[in-house]
Amino acid sequence: MTESLHNTSRDNDKAAADITGEAGAAARAWETSSARDDLPFAGLRVGITGGTSGLGLALVREATRRGAQVAFVARTQQSVEQVARAERAHGVAGDISVKEGVYPIAMQMVGELGGLDVLINNASHLGPVPLALLADTDCEDLERALATNLVGPFRLTKAVLGALAASAREGRGAVVVNISSDAAINPYPTWGAYGASKAALHHMTRIWGEEQSAEGIEFLSLDPGDMDTPLHALAIPDADVATLKQPAQAAREVADAIAAALERLSRRRSVITNEAAEANSASPPL
Repeated sequence: MTESLHNTSRDNDKAAADITGEAGAAARAWETSSARDDLPFAGLRVGITGGTSGLGLALVREATRRGAQVAFVARTQQSVEQVARAERAHGVAGDISVKEGVYPIAMQMVGELGGLDVLINNASHLGPVPLALLADTDCEDLERALATNLVGPFRLTKAVLGALAASAREGRGAVVVNISSDAAINPYPTWGAYGASKAALHHMTRIWGEEQSAEGIEFLSLDPGDMDTPLHALAIPDADVATLKQPAQAAREVADAIAAALERLSRRRSVITNEAAEANSASPPL
């Protein structure tokens, strides 16, 4: 269903929580989040889209609570200013679904933070509301879902890729998180626009990961589970909120998965450094 963030691989060969690279480790972090709160997060430079409500707001709060420097993006100037003041974060007003707005968003985000270590593409669009069968979905609603859920994250990731690569070279680590859904895997009726866009995002994340692994950038596609958020309320107005995950819990799980990814990158760098040192010491003098 909507922003489902648990590990849906229990019901599928490959789930939306499948993580490009060392796939199982971060997925297992969802199950053990309470044990990983001590992982280093302080000083990270984190960018978050859709940061003024739902999971995005919870991510802003969780990242700042753990000591990260945060720049978040949202469309409404007033909401951006309110959250920036309340959470002591850098707010950027903009819409990632608009081509002309993405580069200025990227420049502001990187400029405010002085670089970027982590990007979380969280902003989402349902498509038609109320949800509709594909046969009843207007082309414009499908285009809007694709623009927000797929093309926007692609453009923003591409725009900040240099900053992420620089962070990786500096040994800080570099992680991109794309928030997925079990609708990316399961063909739910009436969820066509949302599910198709999230499925494309999930697969694109895996391709990004394969292409950028040599640069030291890790890409995660994470499914947070059905949450008590405004987006979920739009999709299923009569849902029993008592059965839904709280965004704060999902945000902790996302942060734990990021921390686990950064640990893997750190270990990988250590192995490469040690191997290079051993190779140099074994070389005969000229």
